[in-house]
Amino acid sequence: MDENEFEEKLSAFWEANDEWLSRRLQAIADTGTTLDEQALAAAENSVEENLGGMIAQSLQTHGFSFPPDIFHDLHHLLFELELKELNIDNSAEIHRYKDNAQVALSVIEGKLTPVNAELVMMLNRSHHEKKGGNDDTVCADCICGRK
Repeated sequence: MDENEFEEKLSAFWEANDEWLSRRLQAIADTGTTLDEQALAAAENSVEENLGGMIAQSLQTHGFSFPPDIFHDLHHLLFELELKELNIDNSAEIHRYKDNAQVALSVIEGKLTPVNAELVMMLNRSHHEKKGGNDDTVCADCICGRK
């Protein structure tokens, strides 16, 4: 893809993450939990700064050949880790995003191509859906081999 197309996709990536963040914060508020506004703003800035640096590193490694949306789960994991520091009980959310976040890190490090990363992420998501998000659940006819 060319630079303009990449910039459009990057903008859509940040917008989608902002929407996810709004929904996530609303879900936390719905539980009656109140987050400190300054701490929350610091967490948001930290995630954007860290992820922005990782995207810049990916640009150096892969040019404009990677779709920014492969970093959604990494964004979500980074934010969930920030929420954990704010004493939010979110181990299930952290677990949900960790596998594909690790795949995204492999892309950033140049250990995995973006195309292969998309395939691995698709398999991870399918597996997660099949198990209903519960890793202790038995997988019937699954590649993971857990019976």
